[in-house]
Amino acid sequence: MNRKQKIATFALALFAERGFENTSSQLIAKEAEVAESLIFKHFGNKDKLLDFIIKTGYMRIVEHNRGMLTEKNPHDLINAALDLPLKLITDEPLFWRLQYRLVDMPFSVEQHQRFLKPLYTLLKNAFTSLDYSNPEEETQFIMLVIDALWKSHITKGLDYVQTMSAFVKAKYRN
Repeated sequence: MNRKQKIATFALALFAERGFENTSSQLIAKEAEVAESLIFKHFGNKDKLLDFIIKTGYMRIVEHNRGMLTEKNPHDLINAALDLPLKLITDEPLFWRLQYRLVDMPFSVEQHQRFLKPLYTLLKNAFTSLDYSNPEEETQFIMLVIDALWKSHITKGLDYVQTMSAFVKAKYRN
């Protein structure tokens, strides 16, 4: 791992645990065992470090999950979409903890919406092919559930996410 990635890795862990505002560049440097000036050399400032962590986090998640949600059966696709929050949380717990802390930050929200856009289209096509009377509203509902599920892992734990995911999936069985 190079020093830039080492800084980003430690910053992700600190931002996820302490919050962005409560984490100084000094603390990041200390934990990463690098000079604080190296943070500024690689990222310019703490805000740009956070932007880097968010962008590379989503890129890593997209790459790691490439080929997911390719189900041809619309019911299977809906079920796979409802499994997505648990899979993502399990694969990248620190990233999603950080995202939870940044839920009102415009840049983070923008990246999250960009990440979910293809899922929205897939779900809408699934509900349309199943002849739902309001595929747009069904899609919005499932997107709302997915959003609530990944956020619930912070406040209620993974067991709750699993239980609620199974509950909603049961409602959409054919």
